[in-house]
Amino acid sequence: MAAVHHSTLRLASVLRSYGRRTASTIGSSISSSISVEPYIVQPAFTVNIPSGNVAAYVLQSAHKWPDKVAVECSVSGRQYTYSQLVDHIARFGSVLRRMGLGQGDIVAINMLNCPEYPIVLFGILSIGAVATVVNSQYTHEEVMRQMKDSQAKVIVADSATFEVVNKALDMLDKPLLPTILNFPSSCSTPSGHPNLQQLLEDQSVPFTDIVEVNDKDVCFMPYSSGTTGSPKGVAISHKAFISNLVAFMHPAFYSRKETTASYQDTYMCYLPFFHVYGLLPLISAGLSQGIKLLTVPRFDPTTFVANIVKHKVRSLHTVPSVLNFLIQSSEVTPTTMATVEVAICGAAPVHESAVKRFTEKIDKKIQFQEAYGMTEVLVSHMTPLGSDRIGSTGKNLPNVEVKVLDVETNDLLGPNQIGEICIKSPSMMNGYFNNIMATKDTITEDGWVRTGDVGYFDEEEYFSVVDRTKELIKVKALQVSPSELENILLQHPKVAEVGVVGMPDERLGEAPRAYVVASGPATEAEIADFLAAQVAPHKRLAGGVVFVKEMPKNATGKILRRHLKAMSV
Repeated sequence: MAAVHHSTLRLASVLRSYGRRTASTIGSSISSSISVEPYIVQPAFTVNIPSGNVAAYVLQSAHKWPDKVAVECSVSGRQYTYSQLVDHIARFGSVLRRMGLGQGDIVAINMLNCPEYPIVLFGILSIGAVATVVNSQYTHEEVMRQMKDSQAKVIVADSATFEVVNKALDMLDKPLLPTILNFPSSCSTPSGHPNLQQLLEDQSVPFTDIVEVNDKDVCFMPYSSGTTGSPKGVAISHKAFISNLVAFMHPAFYSRKETTASYQDTYMCYLPFFHVYGLLPLISAGLSQGIKLLTVPRFDPTTFVANIVKHKVRSLHTVPSVLNFLIQSSEVTPTTMATVEVAICGAAPVHESAVKRFTEKIDKKIQFQEAYGMTEVLVSHMTPLGSDRIGSTGKNLPNVEVKVLDVETNDLLGPNQIGEICIKSPSMMNGYFNNIMATKDTITEDGWVRTGDVGYFDEEEYFSVVDRTKELIKVKALQVSPSELENILLQHPKVAEVGVVGMPDERLGEAPRAYVVASGPATEAEIADFLAAQVAPHKRLAGGVVFVKEMPKNATGKILRRHLKAMSV
């Protein structure tokens, strides 16, 4: 019974932090859930999965909207119609063939979001080659490691990344094919490198047809740290990617308004294209539906709201940090948000209070959805349309099976029991590129991906992610969830952003410490006392409160807790 008591206390705190149940009902709901038999959560829907090349699948309806803008730069206004997009993809595929590239060869992309990104991406896929997308914030050493590990034969860069790419290539042992640079067609490129925009306009370069591929042939190879360790190439097949696109766009989850002669939705594409969110929900889903992709090289708070208004954005893709910006921005009003009907949030859980503040500010009810996934399985969960549940990651997408395992015993768990989330899906990766050991550590013998995320599902089979297994704080052998404490602290009126990590402590083992970006004058004691009144003693901020000017984040806005730990060393 002691083990049940401890899990009850932990879950009670988690549920309270998400605002999911009142304190008076938690005890009874946990007690009743103990008698529920553990089980694997099955999807509510299954869908047939077509085979073929991802490029062909995404572009199959492009002929319906030949004169509609497919992609446009938010800064320069440079744009391509759907007709031009298809032609440029076919021409870039031919460029790669002339360079001697073909099926199975790997091409790297290191560019900021731009109109040419999907052209390069699908041009690579059209000839059966593999696109390894590179984080545009990487240092030259990080770029070099990915180029070396992926065995890429050529890289496409732009003016923002060229210097870093050049340094990276100088460090490689073997020479590569010339770097293709995305420069204006009127400009010359450094050292005579091929100019991408000139190549796309070169009428002497013939179009090439999209090649057929096998189901297991790899199309994308983004890099991920997985549950642990250094970044590894995630080999995603054409079949896996198409299966996820079909599941993501299921009518129970995906809100669409048909592109017609008089109407076209716009996706604000400031989330990086090198991330799975950029590759699938933005580029691939968007282009398959005739939506205009407005490419934003870097998030710019001075133009963000103006672009929503100018381009009449209906479906707003966001992350918690940007949602927080919208809540605080004086430019966000019912008038400026008049066209927004749907908001989809990924990268990290959203607190119910944040969504409430946003909807109250724009004075309208919108469909707010949260999504969850990881590079190794793509998108696995999403809030169903019509649901008003906030703070969960939603339900299984079609064809996705999920189970929760005890983090210590690996026993299968039932509703409201916290453990590691494991996923089986046709969208899962083939494995890590040239890394059998890491693949075996992540994919079990019976085909389940261990996500490294700690969470649970409730009686309605909505999932909630509590934390990463490797980020849980151990206080006197008791597990403390950083996310739980962060969600509580974010309710303090003077806390704009917060990250909690465990610091080494001789007496406690680890002591929770909060790094806070304050929205107004605040004291350490004020913040610590606010939390202490709402949690058990072992969850209090024994490691202190540290005020910082900004929070270290990755490209999708997720707080990098490991960087917070490094700040104290």
